[in-house]
Amino acid sequence: MAYFKPVHRFLIIANLAICLFLAAFSVAGAQTTSATGSASTESLIARLDQVEATLSRASLSDQTYAELRTELNAIKTEATAQKERLEPQLQEAQARFDALKPAAAAAAQDGEAKSDTQVPSLTDPLQLQQPSGDEQDNAEPTAAAAPPAIAGPNSETEELAKRRNELEAHISELDAQLKLVTSTLVRAEQLSNRITVARQQRFTSQLLERSNSILDPTLWVKGLAGLATTWRVTVTLMTDWGSYLSTKGSEQIWQILATLTFVFLLIFGPLRILLFTGLSRLASLESPTALQRSYFASWAVLVYTIFPISVFWAITLILSNANLLPGRIELLFQHLSFVVFAGSLSYGLARVLLAPGRPSYRPLNLETGDATRLFSIALALTITFMVETLFDEVDELLFAPLETTIFINGTASFLVALFVSLGLRMLIAAQPENDGTTVLEEEKQGGFSLPRFIRFLQPLIWLICLITAAAPILGYVSLGAFVAEQLGRLFVILGLLGIFSALIDNFLLEHLSSAEGPKKRISKAIGVSTSAVNQLGVLLNGIVRIFLYITAALLIFTPWGVESTDFITSLQNAIFSVKLGDLTISPINIVGALVVFIIAIVLLKSVERWIEQRWLPATNLDSGLKSSIQTSLGYLGVVIAAMVSFSYMGLDLSNIALVAGALSVGIGFGLQSIVNNFVSGLILLVERPIKTGDWVVVGADQGYIKKISVRATKIETFDRATVVVPNSELISNRVMNWMHNGSMGRIIVPVGVSYDADPDRVREILLAVADANDYVTSYPAPVVYFMDFGASSLDFDLRCYVQDVNNSLTAKSDLRFEIFRALKEANIEIPFPQRDVHVRSVTLPEELKAAASQPSKKPRKRRARPKADEIDIDDAQTIDTAEGDADAADD
Repeated sequence: MAYFKPVHRFLIIANLAICLFLAAFSVAGAQTTSATGSASTESLIARLDQVEATLSRASLSDQTYAELRTELNAIKTEATAQKERLEPQLQEAQARFDALKPAAAAAAQDGEAKSDTQVPSLTDPLQLQQPSGDEQDNAEPTAAAAPPAIAGPNSETEELAKRRNELEAHISELDAQLKLVTSTLVRAEQLSNRITVARQQRFTSQLLERSNSILDPTLWVKGLAGLATTWRVTVTLMTDWGSYLSTKGSEQIWQILATLTFVFLLIFGPLRILLFTGLSRLASLESPTALQRSYFASWAVLVYTIFPISVFWAITLILSNANLLPGRIELLFQHLSFVVFAGSLSYGLARVLLAPGRPSYRPLNLETGDATRLFSIALALTITFMVETLFDEVDELLFAPLETTIFINGTASFLVALFVSLGLRMLIAAQPENDGTTVLEEEKQGGFSLPRFIRFLQPLIWLICLITAAAPILGYVSLGAFVAEQLGRLFVILGLLGIFSALIDNFLLEHLSSAEGPKKRISKAIGVSTSAVNQLGVLLNGIVRIFLYITAALLIFTPWGVESTDFITSLQNAIFSVKLGDLTISPINIVGALVVFIIAIVLLKSVERWIEQRWLPATNLDSGLKSSIQTSLGYLGVVIAAMVSFSYMGLDLSNIALVAGALSVGIGFGLQSIVNNFVSGLILLVERPIKTGDWVVVGADQGYIKKISVRATKIETFDRATVVVPNSELISNRVMNWMHNGSMGRIIVPVGVSYDADPDRVREILLAVADANDYVTSYPAPVVYFMDFGASSLDFDLRCYVQDVNNSLTAKSDLRFEIFRALKEANIEIPFPQRDVHVRSVTLPEELKAAASQPSKKPRKRRARPKADEIDIDDAQTIDTAEGDADAADD
């Protein structure tokens, strides 16, 4: 054994060295991670300083604010990622530190309790006391006798203290970094709020900036003069560009012409055939369906929008690649591309929605004359918007005077208000009489679909028209121009929303309305019923509608300061982390937990179904015990699934137990009856005084137990009615169970025979009838009892047992039939009750005889029948005797 002592010591030293190396490596890795996290946090702080310095400047543009907002969103994303990375590290380090902390505290308490033994304290490893020389001598044999694999207490204490100090330093560093990252997030949010406030103030100041009224003659003079100047600048610019083209484009004129020819052939050839062939085929139908009208509307809007802008972009791309677009001309083409796109989209929408030449394809419920007039107004609105948008885009490029811009915007705003008012009046006049629907609501034709709340926008549109017309008159030209632009944007977005919503509705309605066709194929493909496919279609329709409504809302409110990035950020926060004070709730984790719960329930239900259909039928258990096992497994599965889902969410089950304990008092008082029924249900499932299939009698109700749940038990009566009995009543009240000890039951058939019959012969007949019955058991054997000498018969009881108490009524009926037949064959009479009634004559007094003999002068009133408590005994006996005579006469 002495040979192995150096080996053990070497192994101990090697293990300690490896542990120290791993600890140092982990600490070094943590320090490296901490250093990296610290550096990234410092970079975030530096970027925030730069954003704040930029915000301190005056007169920032919208583009600058948008860039700063984008930078802040990136900073918040990086800071959130760092926070999500640091929080688990801090929790893990704190858990390791807590694991070491109780051991050190226990050692300190042990050292205080046993100070006379001179055991060094583990809490202060730097002040360990050395044993004296005698103690060392006395301790040497003990040390020599000790196992070599156990290290001394001093080395273990030093290692624990060292490790604990390292963890404490690491925890402090992680906590400091986490606080810096949190402060970075708070600062980024504050700067984002400052940007929002600054943009709102700038937006408000620009809208409410007052200028000359459009009724001012001076504005008209200066505006028209500036318009002439702008025209001359435009002509000069075009002349210069023509000279530039003639100078630089002469060398590559043939290449440019060849490219233009090829592009035009491509656009007017295959592209035109691709776009217009399907459109013309749909337009040639005489009576299109709702889905075909939706196809035509969507495709027509796409064609009317894509074709013009494709031609313009092709020309721009060719000239740009040939370096034939100088700086100002290139900017002019960029502005013109937006104008062409907006104009072609507006024209396509107006032509599709009003369809002056195709009444059968008109989505709106309008007459042809009304549709033609509204189309003319829509064209005027489109031209007005294009002119205003073009001038707004190129006014700085063409050095247009301020008075000209005010004149153009004010005039365009007034014209927009005028045209919209005229169109709205036509729509109101075209509305059908005695009809609650409007033209812009969901139409029966199916080509246009908008929510019904759109009709409430009609007063708002009148108010907007009033503001748009009055603002330039009062000098608020910017406000009028902005409101007019938003009104046009609103019409375009609502038009697109109505067309695409109708397309989704009609597509799902036509393909999922019939049981055959796509609906049946989808049902077979995914393995669900057709009704489930229909429900999925409705759900898909709702999801797509929500997406369309959110997109439309973002497009409508974008000019008012609502950005898609803000919405996406808010949506992400709402999905991943909702903070309520110090509590953080993650809806996505809740949804994930619900999915886990559903999957667990499905798996456990499959196991329960296997037990019910495969394992339980193979056992010799009775049906009641099988039902109890099945019910208990069902509830146990729900509990297990709930625990798994809680674990997925990261909830501590001990905290849930504490909350449940705190709520138990309130539940005990407020939900006492429910808890009582729940506990009673558990008792019924475990004790099993009744089970499924038993025939029970509860008060005035009797029937079969159909289901025993934790709250109530369902009993099906013989009339097929269901009685729901709380479980507490089954536990606390009297319940008669015909099948508690088995299905065998006893039946009693009373029989009465005349006094002339032989009792022994009657007993033989009754026993013979019972033995011949198939329902009566041979053991226990039937028994006949002579019960009594009745008033008119000799009373016997035939008592026998049936194998299944459910057949007791049938067995009684069969026995009575056979007994009647056997007694009749044996000439034994079955008597019925008889009674002799004696009628006593009554002598009237002399006064009553005299009164009866005298003629009455007045009609005698008929005396009311006396009440039951007014009849004396003699009268009652007389009445009973009379009724008995009547019954005897009838017999």
